Amino acid sequence: MAYRALHARCASIPNYPDPVGDSTLARAKNTSRAEARRRTREAIRAEDAEFEASEDLESAAEGEAVAPERPRLFRMPNVREDVRDLPSIVRSRRLIWLPLLVLLGGFALIMSVTALPPSIAGIAVLYLEFFYIPPALFTFFVAGFVTPRASYLVGMIYGALGGVLWFISLVSPAQVATTEAFVGTATAYVLNGLVFGTLAAAFAAWYRDFLRGMQQRGRDRRADQEAKERAKRREERQEARRVLKQRT
Repeated sequence: MAYRALHARCASIPNYPDPVGDSTLARAKNTSRAEARRRTREAIRAEDAEFEASEDLESAAEGEAVAPERPRLFRMPNVREDVRDLPSIVRSRRLIWLPLLVLLGGFALIMSVTALPPSIAGIAVLYLEFFYIPPALFTFFVAGFVTPRASYLVGMIYGALGGVLWFISLVSPAQVATTEAFVGTATAYVLNGLVFGTLAAAFAAWYRDFLRGMQQRGRDRRADQEAKERAKRREERQEARRVLKQRT
């Protein structure tokens, strides 16, 4: 009532504005700050979505980078399965035939070394000492190293063959004048070849697996270090985003 009485008194004043009907006093609403806040919220939501997508990708990459189970360095061989798969193993790797060529080459050299010129004979003797003369460990080591499975069987076969070649090339007729001497000497060479061939090939296979295990452990350590670095970067980004949200 007091407001209406005051307005009635002031209405007689020329050019007195009507506070109710005069639209010139209405101010336009300032929406710039609200618009800025809305854009900021949209930008934060977009960044959140991008950050969550990157985290999902990194988690998937970490899951795919899980190292496979490490092979055991010592395990008992399955002789029956190895004997059954030996033909396919031999056919699958041509390098398995390399020790056979080495043994045959040594046999040819030792049978003709006396007829070789002195310059070549020295090299031939060196070759024979390393790859043919009993126990010829380098030859059997190569056989076991290049064989993917059943290395001991391959070494055993080459050892028996080497024993036969040793007997033919290294035993003179005077040493086997009797049947007992012939059988005993041949058996000794073949047994030596079997023992040295099997053990050397088995050790070569173990050493190959040991080297592969070292490489796998190195890859596992690098993968673990990379996973830790990714986790650290993810935590740093999360902390930065929390600070940004607080400031906003």
